[in-house]
Amino acid sequence: MSSNYARLFFAIELPNDLKEKIVAILKKISLPERANLTPQENLHLTLLFLGSIPVNELSLIMEIAENVFSQYSAFDLYFNSITGAPNENYCRMLWLNGEDCLTLKKIKGDLETELEKNNINFEKENRSFKIHITLARFAPIKCNFKPIDFPERLRVKEIVLMESQLQKPHAVYIPLKTFPLQS
Repeated sequence: MSSNYARLFFAIELPNDLKEKIVAILKKISLPERANLTPQENLHLTLLFLGSIPVNELSLIMEIAENVFSQYSAFDLYFNSITGAPNENYCRMLWLNGEDCLTLKKIKGDLETELEKNNINFEKENRSFKIHITLARFAPIKCNFKPIDFPERLRVKEIVLMESQLQKPHAVYIPLKTFPLQS
């Protein structure tokens, strides 16, 4: 946080063994030219991207998150396939797709509601929440990418507030606070 603003998001971090499985399968996939793979250390699931937030609001954001997340117990997320995204015909990313999870959607909704109630101005998405992990980005192409089965269960025990520092060759994510869920 080098200025008066920080680029923030809430994330679910992945265990190293899952990251290693993802990297191993990515090595076997034929990707478009100049595809930018997400570095192994940056693999995560974004719950809510806040955007550029004044640092003086950070303690309030942490307090709100603590109140929201403390109401929830640990839960399971299920992933099923790796596909081109945002759709299978015309894509610019590679995603590990998660199955719908009502608990995660409720957590996200409650967090958004409480942030809004407290006048935290964050970047609201105009699309429905799609559970996924971005594995690679590339120039938009007509996709002929065949989905790859990737069944995996992830036990979510905590949510992390991260700062994203945009650097070359890729962003650096710094965990600011970890919020444990009830066991």
